[in-house]
Amino acid sequence: MDKEECLVADWQAIGYEDGAKGYALSHLGKHRKACSEYGITPDMERYEQGRLTGLQEYCIPSNGYALGKSGKKLNRACKAPLASEFEQAWSDGIEVYNAKSKLRNSERMLKRQQKKLDELNSWIEDAEIEIVSDGISSKQRKALLAEIKDLNAELEETEHELSALEDQVLDDRDDLERVEARYNY
Repeated sequence: MDKEECLVADWQAIGYEDGAKGYALSHLGKHRKACSEYGITPDMERYEQGRLTGLQEYCIPSNGYALGKSGKKLNRACKAPLASEFEQAWSDGIEVYNAKSKLRNSERMLKRQQKKLDELNSWIEDAEIEIVSDGISSKQRKALLAEIKDLNAELEETEHELSALEDQVLDDRDDLERVEARYNY
């Protein structure tokens, strides 16, 4: 706040704005510090009246749910009787956030496994091309055959893991849909 803002401050309106944003009472300290440079002290009583009114706007279940759904920590600015519904909604939102996080993690793992499968197929193809090329010794052919055998074994294992990850992604999507369907905020 600058000097002019401090001089004409409507502390109740400032408190209301801060409350509507979910700011704790300690946020008044920032205003106090800014205005103290000009020898102005905030009206604590009017600020708190406005803040409590603003908190009634902020401390609604849909805000708690949105906060949790975005993975943000619980804002403890809400007090009884508003706190219990706000905190429950936040908890419901966190459940959705966790289900989404689990799905994103499964999708990342699936993508990595698909990339590994593509790399293995490419390496096998390269080795197969090299094994039939002209000017290759029998010793090199033997080494390439062993490499192809190892790559095929790894490919088989990767395909198995890929299938399990595809199932996991489907399960996680279903779980997310079930969790989201439970809540109507």
